[in-house]
Amino acid sequence: MTHFVWVIDWIKSGQGFPCLFHFITGLYCPGCGGTRAVRALLHGEFLKSFCYHPFVLYAVIAVVVEMGYLAVGMAKGLKDMKVRDGFQRRYARWVLAAVWIVGVNWVVKNGFLLMGVDLLEKLGG
Repeated sequence: MTHFVWVIDWIKSGQGFPCLFHFITGLYCPGCGGTRAVRALLHGEFLKSFCYHPFVLYAVIAVVVEMGYLAVGMAKGLKDMKVRDGFQRRYARWVLAAVWIVGVNWVVKNGFLLMGVDLLEKLGG
């Protein structure tokens, strides 16, 4: 019952829903900081968003770039953009970079956490 009260208090604090992985292990999950990163990004705090979780800003950049490719392709009248401009190769690179970003972020945050430095708390989250 005390866990339920803790969850309700956490939600009321405005930090979003608590991470079950963090609650059980004391370590950050690969997505920890993502909600705070989105909130910071929506407030125009790009550096803070990046520090909370770099994947969020990366995902926005990836979507904008791909939308640019799509707009150029549509302007040129290309019918099969996926084949003509190497979408498959770009997609594989986007995904590989995303996995790398999430993995490095996870290792760095937990490495500091194990040394006694909570990076997310230092950012105010």
